[in-house]
Amino acid sequence: MSENNEMFKDIPARVPFYKNTKFWATILLAAVGIALVLLFYKTVIQDTMSDKEVAESIQVVWHDSIWVDKKVRPDEATIVPSFTFKIKNTGKRPLQYVGFNCIFIFEESGENLTDGYVEAVKTPLPPGEVSEEIFVKGFYGYRATSKPAFIKNMPSWKPVKVKVYAKSKNSGQVLLGTYPIQKKIEGIKVVYEGQEEMN
Repeated sequence: MSENNEMFKDIPARVPFYKNTKFWATILLAAVGIALVLLFYKTVIQDTMSDKEVAESIQVVWHDSIWVDKKVRPDEATIVPSFTFKIKNTGKRPLQYVGFNCIFIFEESGENLTDGYVEAVKTPLPPGEVSEEIFVKGFYGYRATSKPAFIKNMPSWKPVKVKVYAKSKNSGQVLLGTYPIQKKIEGIKVVYEGQEEMN
């Protein structure tokens, strides 16, 4: 008799799915998974630029060069090459946090004189827009007793040029171009051969 009673015991009512903790745990895990996938896409895939895209997205549209002071010792003058330029975003996406590596080399031999690096374009540069001026200077250069002494030795200076490379967060270095460095010294204006004047 007791066995029969056991057989006819009430079957417990099923809990609705929306009250089931397993259901909500599954939903929560799925939502976290989707959020992580979207975050990965945004920060890694979407922001990644190939070397080819970097090359097609950055164009040097203006440049200037001058030799500038590098304060090392009070009893001598040291000047280093510098390169100032603007870029245009010729790509389809905004540019941001682009590193520029400038290799200053002797024109005839191709031997390295010095290099300089700067990270620029801190705020997004939309397609078709031109950046602010970007300034890069080398670490090493020429030494003399004074700035005017450089002018006297200028005819013996070997011509220098700069190779400008760009790099985005995830790309390799891409050569943007090679440009001559002018024989101009900051703070000195040559009036005529053999005579100089301080600005």
